[in-house]
Amino acid sequence: MTDWSTCPAVGVFAPLQEVEDPTPGLESPPSRLASPAPRRSRCSRGAVHGLLAAALAGVFLLPAPALHAQSPAERSATSPAAETDSAALATLAVWADQVWLSLLDRDGAYYGRLAEEGIFQRFNPRMDHEYELDVRSSLFHHSEDARWAELPNGFRIAGTSISNPHILNVVDWRQEIHVSGPVDLVARYRRERSLTARRDYPWVAVRWKGVLGTPWTAQVGLGVHFFKPSADVEIALARSWRDGEDRRWTLEVRLAALDAFSDAIFQGLGVRTDDVDAHYDYAGAPLAARTTLKAAASRWRAELHAGSSRRSEVQVTFPAAGPAPFTQLEQVAFLGALLQVTPLERVTLALYGTWARADTERRAPASGPGFTLREETVAVGARARTRLNPLWAVDTELARVRRPEWHSPQGGARREHRDREVFARAALVRYPEAGWTGRLAYALLDRDAGYRAPWLTSRNHRLITEAGHRFRSGFEVTAGLRWDLDYFGREPFEGGHLRLSAGW
Repeated sequence: MTDWSTCPAVGVFAPLQEVEDPTPGLESPPSRLASPAPRRSRCSRGAVHGLLAAALAGVFLLPAPALHAQSPAERSATSPAAETDSAALATLAVWADQVWLSLLDRDGAYYGRLAEEGIFQRFNPRMDHEYELDVRSSLFHHSEDARWAELPNGFRIAGTSISNPHILNVVDWRQEIHVSGPVDLVARYRRERSLTARRDYPWVAVRWKGVLGTPWTAQVGLGVHFFKPSADVEIALARSWRDGEDRRWTLEVRLAALDAFSDAIFQGLGVRTDDVDAHYDYAGAPLAARTTLKAAASRWRAELHAGSSRRSEVQVTFPAAGPAPFTQLEQVAFLGALLQVTPLERVTLALYGTWARADTERRAPASGPGFTLREETVAVGARARTRLNPLWAVDTELARVRRPEWHSPQGGARREHRDREVFARAALVRYPEAGWTGRLAYALLDRDAGYRAPWLTSRNHRLITEAGHRFRSGFEVTAGLRWDLDYFGREPFEGGHLRLSAGW
């Protein structure tokens, strides 16, 4: 891990613009990697860091002020039902959706589907050593993800400067429309511009409730792509039930046919190989399955998410002037579990663990480059909320992440890369049902990215200030500024971010 006696240098904030696409036709990053971030011999602001950490810890340990008995009107004005102490503090639904989408929308990876960086593509030379901290401290917080996961209709937008001429931005939109009787139309849209993905993924589905008089709900969905052979078809079955008066259960099972129309378009419609940049010919149907189980009671809730794709084999050919053809094998699997409990009236705890793995094997002719790549991400963490009064709370988080990779060139020795990270955050939060919101947070990220991405190795301290407003209509806006505590005396301003959301 990083030497705790030193502090890393920080990139200079630059004018904002949207994340640009890589060079057209580029499938791999430039061979010349970014140079490692300069390191400092000693952190001159160590005393400031210690005092700030102690102050936040002291706030967390202070006894919560006594709450006077409130009338129903007072409770309605200050403490929304969606944010009580037993409300969702965190969820893994957003994480599971992201991993699932990386499988369905492999074309949306930053360097494209056929890049040697694999499926997850977690390391990009365009990232600086604060990129991960920018993402964690600027995009949607875990409690915002939990609220979003429960909304049938809504949108949300987040944009943040990532300390160079780029704006990382994410857009989510969802809508359910009743058609007739038990039939609904469901629509989703995900847009992401980051240094790991360039994604635009619309998805539409038809849903039938109470299929054949059973308690099950059936759904058939289509993931739309500009490149028609990449379209995916999903079939889902879901149901909810109660175990006694207290416990509530929800189960959902999905089956997806990846690149469902590839053979029909290339063979049935007679599309020529030279009409496209790459032609895909599957040896067998590429399928994937996913299941979600949720349980909730008055003082606890739990989630389990699991999914895997069938190991698919595809022959990839190019126009005559393109690269030599090759065979590629792909598989993705993931597993995540979360447990949230409310042991005390004003304290809520959440423990979670996630694991995701992507395997890519390329078998090329003797004259071409082949390889085997395994990407894996493992995370464990804990989150806590201590409510001081109906308006104010202290949120804390501690997480440990590992991102190992195993890469073997065709005919060569296997090489392992290790990437380890520790993240901690403490925040004082004001969040009423309607009115002004605020957040003052301290964050620490310590990362050792190893030989694969040495420019990402660093230890950074940050202060985040946010202010916003929550309207009774369901619309919410939050603006924030980030402050570098490592260079606070010389270059304190680290960047800004903005989040908008609405639910109905």
